[in-house]
Amino acid sequence: MINTSKQFYGQQENEKILYVVKPHFLATLFNLIKVYIIAVAVFAIFFMMAEIISKEANLLHILGVVISATIFIIGTKFIKSYEKRNVGYITDRRIVRFDPTTFFATNIRTLSWDEAVKVKTFSPNMLYKQAMVGTVVIHARTSVKTTDEEISHSMAADDIELKDVYLYRDLGNYIDKILYTYKQIPAEMKKIRSFIPKPKGKRY
Repeated sequence: MINTSKQFYGQQENEKILYVVKPHFLATLFNLIKVYIIAVAVFAIFFMMAEIISKEANLLHILGVVISATIFIIGTKFIKSYEKRNVGYITDRRIVRFDPTTFFATNIRTLSWDEAVKVKTFSPNMLYKQAMVGTVVIHARTSVKTTDEEISHSMAADDIELKDVYLYRDLGNYIDKILYTYKQIPAEMKKIRSFIPKPKGKRY
């Protein structure tokens, strides 16, 4: 099954999708820029080597073009494939995270609302923060350790991390609302609306 906005691999019967989390285009753009910088750097290295070793100049020029073009093409395909498969689903029962590891392999992680206990949001830098793009971490019960009334919120194996999320703070608040509703007034879960990725005041 191909994951879409309406269904995903492993979806349970009558499980309702509330929001599909995909990386913001800034993340794709920056990753592509990194690949292109590497490709240009490789070409420049071979060009400089050709200037130094004049006898093999033509061969080095050809190698530089071939290798940099290969990096450009394969890198672009990998980034686009990764971003396409890098998706999360927030449902009325759990959160599901599809994490691509290679061209062909994708890990699937799930965390039920029963086991989720806390949400943390942050932005990695000022540019992302200005664009309202950041990370949402959903902590599992097993990863939150209580010692002398102090709680540790570091990432652990059972936590789920959603990176490059647009309106990350609002999504964090939305998940907090789900957790409260699911645990305190479960009968109201059926009434929870889907998350609309728009600024406050423009969602409905």
